[in-house]
Amino acid sequence: MAKRKLSVAVLTALHEGPLRYSKLHHAVSQASPDVVHARTLTDTLAYLRAHDLVEHHQGDDGADYRLTHGGVELVDLLGEIDRWSREHRASGGRT
Repeated sequence: MAKRKLSVAVLTALHEGPLRYSKLHHAVSQASPDVVHARTLTDTLAYLRAHDLVEHHQGDDGADYRLTHGGVELVDLLGEIDRWSREHRASGGRT
């Protein structure tokens, strides 16, 4: 359950661009009202990698996590749903 709960925060943080593990942990911790344990983040990253939403990239200057094409599409879709929700909440559901 925690993996799914933290997934949106991880995807959102990575939407800005690739992050090293420590920077990602910091970004997710700032966005969460609860303490984010390293093990929970590691499990969440494994879950997102297994679903081809996040990839672990090893470069000459170190390793980072980044969204796959599918991950970018999902975050964009979630943003559209959020926008739609705010518009309809503001209008009281009237179109």
